[in-house]
Amino acid sequence: MNVLTQERSHIHASIVKSPLISHQVASDMKELTQERSRTHASIVESPLATHQLSSNMNELTQERSHIHASIVKSPLVSHQTARDMKRHARASSFQLKQKQHDQCLKQRRDL
Repeated sequence: MNVLTQERSHIHASIVKSPLISHQVASDMKELTQERSRTHASIVESPLATHQLSSNMNELTQERSHIHASIVKSPLVSHQTARDMKRHARASSFQLKQKQHDQCLKQRRDL
C-alpha cells in the first residue's frame, strides 16, 4: 500500500508541476517577446536619432558659416565706408579749392 501511495504522490506532483512549467515557459516567452520589441524599437530609434544629430550638425555648420561671413563682411564694410569718406573728403576739398580759385579769378576780373 505504501508503494501505491508513493506512486500516487509522484503522479499528483507531476500533474501539479506540469502547469507550473508551462506557466514559466509562457512567462519566459513573454519576456523574450518584450525584449525583442525593445530591441526593435532601439533599432528604429537609432536612425531617427542619427538623422536628428545630422540635422543639428548641418544647422550648426550653417550658423557658423553665417557668423564667419558676418565677421569677414564687417571689416569689408568698414573699409568701404572709410574709402567712401576719404573720397568724399577729397571731393569736398577739391570743390572748396575750386570755389576759392573761382572767387580769386572773379576778384581779379573785377579789378
